[in-house]
Amino acid sequence: MRVVIQRTGLSADVLRAWERRYGVVAPDRSEGGQRLYSDDDVERLSLLRRATAAGRNISQISALPLPELEALVTEDETLRASQEETPEGRRHAAHPFQEAACRAVERLDVSDLEAQLRRAAMQLGSAVAIDEVIIPVLRDIGDRWHRGELNPAHEHMATAAIRRVLAWMSSSALVPHYAPLAVVATPANQRHELGAKIVSTTAATEGWRVLFLGADLPAESIAAAAAQSGASLVALSMIFPEHDPGLVAEIARLRQLLPPHVQVVAGGPAAVANESGLVAHGTRVMHSLAELRVLFRSLNPAA
Repeated sequence: MRVVIQRTGLSADVLRAWERRYGVVAPDRSEGGQRLYSDDDVERLSLLRRATAAGRNISQISALPLPELEALVTEDETLRASQEETPEGRRHAAHPFQEAACRAVERLDVSDLEAQLRRAAMQLGSAVAIDEVIIPVLRDIGDRWHRGELNPAHEHMATAAIRRVLAWMSSSALVPHYAPLAVVATPANQRHELGAKIVSTTAATEGWRVLFLGADLPAESIAAAAAQSGASLVALSMIFPEHDPGLVAEIARLRQLLPPHVQVVAGGPAAVANESGLVAHGTRVMHSLAELRVLFRSLNPAA
């Protein structure tokens, strides 16, 4: 069941409920009583998840033969893609999830917040969910915190929930063992790690293996981890402080310690604020996640 959950994006509770109420699949049992799913079962469950994410009612589609289910999902996703192929269309599709997530933050309803973010990822795709739901929700929390409308408890709850959803999105990505590897971290004195978590998830959903190191690491540690893991890219998140006088020198030291073939990229407000110095020391500055995705795809032979 654990493997099926990872491959389909369904929760264990939903999977059990669909089996019990609608008989969507009938897995065999091992001698120890564990469910044993076939490849056809996994394919059927994946299609049902995609169909329900598009708004179909499980009770109405649970008994459809596999070819009809495939045709239904293709029709739904073709229509959705045509509606969401423009930035305005993507924002329009994401807006209900964004509003629902913000309301969940207000209520300190962590279960609903995670549910809304997971639904957004399943229905919109990970890139749109991150760009048009998760990041706007984080901005809204920050703005309302500064206005005194939310307190630190709201921010901490939301941040923890978003971390869990990002981890789920990363674990759901099907990344081959031969994919290139990216080391993701924040450099010394950069203690905000959520941006790095978003970068890690973006890399995983673009088909990269990821070694996430966390926040506030010296150049020597990042370089050693990249060398030991065989990384082909180091991605750094730099958010605050924006004007750290030692930041450029730290990244220059990292560039010296890394082999020439390992690329270094950086993003975030502090990276943009120090762009000229970073570029002078061989670091590419990313101005958006969309730009970073293009880079990931261009460097990944399997993409």
